[in-house]
Parts: sequence; structure tokens; C-alpha cells
Amino acid sequence: MTGVAGAGGNGGADVPMRPVAGAAVWSATEIEERGGWLYVLRPDEIAELSAAADAVVASGTDLRALDPGRFELPRFGAVLAGLRRQIIDGVGFVQIRGLPVARFGRRKAATVFWGIARHLGDEVVSQNGRGNLLDHVKDFGQTFRDPASRGPYTRERIEYHTDACDVVGLLCLQPAKRGGESTLASGGAVYNEMLCRRPDLVEALMQPLYRDRRDEVPPGREPWYAMPVFNFFDGHLSITNEPSYIDSVTRFFDRNPNSPAQLEGLALLDEIAEELHIDIAFEAGDMQFLHNHTVMHSRQAFSDFPEPERRRHLLRIWLLTHDGRPVPPVFYERNGSPATARRPGGIVGAATAFRVPLEGL
Repeated sequence: MTGVAGAGGNGGADVPMRPVAGAAVWSATEIEERGGWLYVLRPDEIAELSAAADAVVASGTDLRALDPGRFELPRFGAVLAGLRRQIIDGVGFVQIRGLPVARFGRRKAATVFWGIARHLGDEVVSQNGRGNLLDHVKDFGQTFRDPASRGPYTRERIEYHTDACDVVGLLCLQPAKRGGESTLASGGAVYNEMLCRRPDLVEALMQPLYRDRRDEVPPGREPWYAMPVFNFFDGHLSITNEPSYIDSVTRFFDRNPNSPAQLEGLALLDEIAEELHIDIAFEAGDMQFLHNHTVMHSRQAFSDFPEPERRRHLLRIWLLTHDGRPVPPVFYERNGSPATARRPGGIVGAATAFRVPLEGL
């Protein structure tokens, strides 16, 4: 499948405790039939991206200063504008295939990835307390048994979740020996199915759930915060789910601050997402961008090749879209405030210094 699926939005206001509709509400069968989520780069588009990246690398421009004006794509830029609308207002994700990462090398591939991301989003935000604006999804030996660990740095399965941004992007440098598939599920479709089966659990997940900051605590904040999974605001249902952060928050309390109904709701949410999901295997050079407010994502457990250079390795970026859907003020519980940030998103700690590491953490 190639091409761009038509944007459509929800076509009407989302109302609490009623089914939601629109282009972003889909099952695996529907999205496979509809198509349009895979865009395969043409040779002339690869050449245009290559030339733009070469100019950036030759100039020594810091990626933090790279924006669409410094990564001009006279022809492919129009395609990216369409893909941006598909992500924000349409099905909620796109897979861009065909970037020759082995031939480009790490610096040039990262430059292309950043340049494309800046056409799809308006602001790059930090993904951890260290301030990584470009992060590495790789097995660094971490495990969920450690309450300070992060899922991207393990090889374990990651439950269906969302990230602290509007759009998350991934670039596959090296796929796994086995496993590691990206699995996506429509948050709206999961909500609708849960509403049919257990409306009481939908109501439970519309109440704030306590979450662990995993030792990445902004100045003046508690080591935990609280916000609902299902958020209705200004006619939109936006979903935010972080199962491992919700699980480990109990370390700060004498008893679980989240109710049995909320925990049951989370389990059902993951179960339904698994029923409705689409599997996408990463190939080297694949770029995936998805809308965090409408699409939940998971990652299958994986095993690596023994050679270090063949270990599964993805680059990741978190983006804010200034023209994106309105999000509720409670989203600022994670980071920032309406007075200091145009959009909520990102992770910061007490000593965060923004950086773009091309190797490791």
C-alpha cells in the first residue's frame, strides 16, 4: 500500500459516555482495507532528502537549530504537509519506508529524520530527565522490575501506552533478530468497545489515575502526578495511558491510590487494544509517526543478534503540533504550565540540559 489516506477528523463533537467516530477510529481489519498508512519513498524524494541533509552536515548546523526553513524540501515538503494532516486529523499515523540508513550513516540518517520530523511537528521536546531531544530505543539492560527504568531501554514487551507529546516519531536503524514489532491500536475504537462491554470501567478511567514520574521530577513537583486515561475536552476524546508508571506509583503510598475499578479498566483496555491492533514490522530505514492522543502503541518483546552492530536500534523524537487539537489543562500535570508552555509535553528533571546524542543514552 502506498499513498496518503484522506483526513477527516471526527466529523463531530465527542461526548462522554457515547461512542466516538471519525477517521481515527478503526480496527485492524478496517485500517488494512482502507490503506494509506504506508508511504514508500521514491528515488527522487530520497535524492532530495539526501541533498538537504548533506547541506546541513556540511554547514555544521546543530540539529537543535534545524527547522523546515533550514531543511528545505521544495517537492517532498508538500507530501509531508499531507502526511501531517493525516497524522493530526486522519487515521493518526504513517509509516514512511525506504530511507537508505546503511548508506547514509548515523549522522546523515539522524539529520534526515530530524528534518522530516520538523516538517511534521512544530517543536521538539525532551524525552527524559537528561534532556534527550533525540533518544535511542535499544536494550540497555534495563528491566521493568526497576521502578526507575524506562520501557524503550528494555527488551521486554511494552503495554499499550501513549507518550508525553502530540506526535512521536521513530526511525529504525536496525531491526531485531526476532520480535520487536510495533503494534498500534485506535484509542477511539478501544474506548467504544469498552463502552459496550463495561461502561462502569470507562467511567473509572475518566477519573484521575496516579502515575509515577520514575525519578524524573520537574522542580517544585511531587514524584507522582495524576490524570485520567479518557479525557474529553472541546469536543475531542484524547487518551493518555502509561501502565508501568501507574503500576509503580504504589511505592509512594501506603496503599494503592488507584481504585480496583481503575486497575480492572486498565487490564480490559490492554486486552481490547490487543484484539483491535495492527502489527507493523520495522524494516531498516522505516520511519513511523503517530498521534499520541488518538493512537496507543505497544512493542513486542524481542531478541537481538549477538553482534553489537546488529542489535535492534531505533531513534525516537517527541513533537508538539501548535495547530493540534485542544488538550485539557490536566495534561500540564506531567510538565510545564499554560503560563510557560504553548502546549503540554516533554519530560524534565531538576538538572535537565537539552541535547541531541547520536550514540547511547
